[in-house]
Amino acid sequence: MTRIRNRAALAALPLAVAALAVGATSASANSDDWGDNGSGTCSGAEATWSSAGLGVSFELGYYCMQSVTGWISIGGGATQSQAISCSNNAPGGSPGLSWSLDGQAYINDGPWYALTNGYAPNMGSDNTSGNNNVGWQTGDGGDADLTPEEYFYTTQNGSNSTQTYGSGGADVTNFGGNGNWQAAIACFNAAGVTASTASTKPATAAPVRIRDKTIDSVDKKKGKAFLAREYVVKKNVTRTDKRNCPAGMVRKGKLSYTVQEFPADHKAPKWKDRSLVDVKMTAKGKNAASVRMTLKRAKNPTVVQFQLRCGK
Repeated sequence: MTRIRNRAALAALPLAVAALAVGATSASANSDDWGDNGSGTCSGAEATWSSAGLGVSFELGYYCMQSVTGWISIGGGATQSQAISCSNNAPGGSPGLSWSLDGQAYINDGPWYALTNGYAPNMGSDNTSGNNNVGWQTGDGGDADLTPEEYFYTTQNGSNSTQTYGSGGADVTNFGGNGNWQAAIACFNAAGVTASTASTKPATAAPVRIRDKTIDSVDKKKGKAFLAREYVVKKNVTRTDKRNCPAGMVRKGKLSYTVQEFPADHKAPKWKDRSLVDVKMTAKGKNAASVRMTLKRAKNPTVVQFQLRCGK
C-alpha cells in the first residue's frame, strides 16, 4: 500500500477514501467492518479524518492499528461477547502486534493505547469519548453465519498521555452451524491524537505470543462493569480464579466465557480440531463468581476469556 503524507493530496482524494471504506466490509463472505486483516476498523476513522483535511496515511500502523483476537469457537445458535484490548499490541502482548497479518509489512509506530474517536479535530481518544470501532470475520473451518449485535457494555477509552490501554468489544449471534470467528478493534498512537507526523518504522507481524490478561471496563457513573480476564490454559492442567464486582455493584446476568486459539499459520482451525476446555463457572454470593478450567484437547495455543457482568 502506498504511503501518502501530503495533506493537500489527501483532501483531493474523496473517491479513494470512499472506496477504501466500502472495501472494508467486503473481504469475507461473512464479516463486518473487517477489511484486510481487521484494518477495516481503522479505515472508517481515517476516512473521517481525511474528509476534514487532516493529514493521515492509509498505510497500516501509521496512526491507527487494529488489535486482533485469536480464533473464537462458536456453536450454532449461540450469542457471544468478546472483550478486546488495545494491549494486544503492547510489546510482548498477546497475541502480538496485528497477529492476523501473518507476516505482512506494516508501520510499527506504537504504542497504541487509545481507542479512536473518529471525529476531527481531536483525532485520538485523550480527553474524548472513544468509539468502539470493531470488526469481525468468520473462518473457513466451519459453518458459522454471524450477525452483529449491539455491544451494550461499557468501553475504556484509554489514553496515550497517561499510557493506559483502551478496550471495547464485539457481540455476535450465530445463525449458522458450528465454526470460528475473530474480532479486531481500532487503536490509536500519540501521533494520531495530535495529527503530527508519525516516525514510520517498517516492521513485520510478530510471532504468536499468549499470556494472561485482564480486560475490565468499569463505568462508575452509570454503575456498570464488564469484567473479562483471559487465561492461558495447558493440557490437563486445571486453573481456578475468583472475580469480584467493583464496590457498590452486584452480579448481573449469566456468567459466560469464550475459547480462543492461535494457530501458527494464522488460519481458522477446523471444527473437529478445535480446543476442548472443561469450564465450570459458579456464582459466589451477589457480587462474585469463580471459574475452573481444564484443557482436555488442543492443537493450538489456547486462551479462555471468563466474563462477569456487574451493575447497581
